[in-house]
Amino acid sequence: MARGSGARARETRRRRAAKRAEETRRAAKRTASDGGGQRRERRGKLWPVAGALVLATVVCGAVLLFLSPLPEDVWRDVAPRWPGGGYGLAASAGFVLFPCVGGVVVGLGGLFENSSAWRRSHEPRRLTGAAGHGLLAAGCGLLGAAGVVVVTTTLGGKGGARSDSLSVFLRGEYPSVGYAALGGIVAPLLVAPAAVRLREALGRRNREG
Repeated sequence: MARGSGARARETRRRRAAKRAEETRRAAKRTASDGGGQRRERRGKLWPVAGALVLATVVCGAVLLFLSPLPEDVWRDVAPRWPGGGYGLAASAGFVLFPCVGGVVVGLGGLFENSSAWRRSHEPRRLTGAAGHGLLAAGCGLLGAAGVVVVTTTLGGKGGARSDSLSVFLRGEYPSVGYAALGGIVAPLLVAPAAVRLREALGRRNREG
């Protein structure tokens, strides 16, 4: 009788210990899940901050370049040697703006993703990927800033109110250069849907073949 009571008591204690262990395991799992959710939430909140920093960097770089003597040197020295002259330069500058924005977005996304993965695994390839995506974002940002400077200087070539030497030069040498820049800006918007449709058509052809 006493032996049976002792066995039942041990079985009860064993069940209680197992129940406590299971509750502890579930609580730890919930904590880990909450921590992952909080990390994802923090990363989600970083996106607007990073985007604002990149935008501010590009705008500040564009303003500094615009106020420097570099734009005048570009239009007087580089534009005559550029394919298509000043009109080709303006169209090229406008054309790269949207791709540069996409490159900055992709670069920042890859930078955050690889940095998070490297903190978890410490794999060297993740660190290399983060550095590569960071260089992509920085390069596209600088190229975009240069494009913004070239495009904004064309506003003086469309008969604007500016009367400095560069504006006079643009109005005299390239009177319609602003429209060339506008055409370059619009061109990617027209090319992108055609490229998507072409890719889909090639994909269907490969699957059928």
